[in-house]
Amino acid sequence: MSTAPPPPNNTPHPYLGSPVGPPPPQPPQPPRRGWYGSLSEGGKVTVIGAVIVGVSTLAAAILPSLLSSGDGKGTGDAKPPAAQITTQDPTRESTGTQEPTPTEESDPTGATTSPTPTATETATGGATDGATGATAPPASRTYAVVYQDQAMSLGLPRGDDVGSIDFDVPATRRYSDEEWTAEKEKAEQSGVPVVADLTYADTSYGYLALRNGRNAAQLQPTDPSEKGEDCARSAQVGGFTEAVMDDWTLPAQTVLCILTDQGNVARVTITGFIGGKKDGLTEPPTQISLKVTLWKPEG
Repeated sequence: MSTAPPPPNNTPHPYLGSPVGPPPPQPPQPPRRGWYGSLSEGGKVTVIGAVIVGVSTLAAAILPSLLSSGDGKGTGDAKPPAAQITTQDPTRESTGTQEPTPTEESDPTGATTSPTPTATETATGGATDGATGATAPPASRTYAVVYQDQAMSLGLPRGDDVGSIDFDVPATRRYSDEEWTAEKEKAEQSGVPVVADLTYADTSYGYLALRNGRNAAQLQPTDPSEKGEDCARSAQVGGFTEAVMDDWTLPAQTVLCILTDQGNVARVTITGFIGGKKDGLTEPPTQISLKVTLWKPEG
């Protein structure tokens, strides 16, 4: 029995006789990435920065309270929150340490002294004398008489000249306009008051002015006290700076208690007037008559 060979298969093999050969294998699929992996480099930097800021903010909010609670252990005192800390007024200048509040100067007897105010200067008197006043002696001190009931006169010069009186010497002097200007400039530069205690100037109005570095008080004619201590106490209170004698505002027997730049106390009584016309227009007295007693502090 013979077996016939199988008929030939005319279907060509897909790879046989092909010059190219089998196709290359497919590349592997890339792994799937999350939302962070899909970000660009700039986006990643932004996310990292946001995370750092969030962590820092959270730490800043939590750490102070933790530290405060730790510091308060055993004492019961906790540090106040930053919002409750009182800060210095920004309008005030910071000095680092709080300066003590200045107090009035006092002497060993316990009496206080008030600062010497600056006298108002008149138009004829010119600029201020530019000097600070001397420290007033305490009114509780006792005073010794230097001279008593000394008659003096303060004249009103013509033109721009200035009449003056110094109770410490005592002496009067007439200054020309140039001399008085130089005297004031010297006082401003040196810080020492002019020597004159009172000046009298301007024939139209008659300005009677207390110079810088002095205190003065106008007393009533009925004031009976003639003690140095009482006059010193009145002068320290002050109140008188100038008078326009054209109005004859200081009648006879008016008393002025003056604390001079030398620390002496003068009780000046106006005893009368010469010249001028009380009911006239711009006619002040050309001379003022005075009676003066001067004390100096003892001790």
